[in-house]
Amino acid sequence: MKGAAGRIQAPVDPRAESPTPRRRGAPVVERVRAEALAQLAAGGYAALSLPAVAAAAGVHKTSVYRRWPTKLELVRDALSQGMGHDTSAPDTGSLRGDIRALARAALGFVESPLGRGVLRTLIAEGGDPELRGLAQGILAAQAGAAPAAVFGRAVARGEWAPTADQAVFLRALAGALLHRVLLEQEAVTDADLDALLALLLDGARPR
Repeated sequence: MKGAAGRIQAPVDPRAESPTPRRRGAPVVERVRAEALAQLAAGGYAALSLPAVAAAAGVHKTSVYRRWPTKLELVRDALSQGMGHDTSAPDTGSLRGDIRALARAALGFVESPLGRGVLRTLIAEGGDPELRGLAQGILAAQAGAAPAAVFGRAVARGEWAPTADQAVFLRALAGALLHRVLLEQEAVTDADLDALLALLLDGARPR
C-alpha cells in the first residue's frame, strides 16, 4: 500500500493494535459497584470475591483492592450508593412531603430487580455476623443526617412532637414498604405511600 509520499506501507494488522483503554475514574468505580451488587444478588455474600468482581468489571484486581481492601467494604459502598444514600435532606416545606421524598429515593433501588435480589440475599444470610453488621451499618447511614434534618424542621414548624420517637417511625415506614415489595411482590404506588403516611402521621392523632 502506498502512502501520500509514494512510500510502501505495510498493512496494519488489527490484532497488533492495542485495545482502546477503558476510561479510568468514576466510570470504573461505578462498574465495580454495579458488578458487586449483581454478584451479591446472584450468588450471595459468601460466594462474592474481589478478584471475580474485578474480572467481570474489566478492572485489574489490584485497583479494586486499593480502593476496597475487603469485600465487606466494597459491598457496603456499593449498597450505600445503590440505595441512593444522600446526605442532603429534601425540603418540600412539610414533614409529609419530606418523608415522601426520602421514601421514594430509597424505593428507587429497593423496587428494582437488582435491589430485590440484594435485599433477599441480606435477609437470607442475615445470620452471618459480618453481613448483619453490614446491614445495620447501611440502615444507620440511610437513617442519618437527612432524616434528622427533616424532623428538626418539622419540630420547628409544629408538625412533630419533640418527644416523639423518630427511629420507631422510620422503622415502621421501612418495614411496611419492604413488606409490600418483598413479601407481597408489588410496587409501592403513590396511593400506597400516601395511605401509609396518613396512617403513620395522622392515624393516631386525636380528631
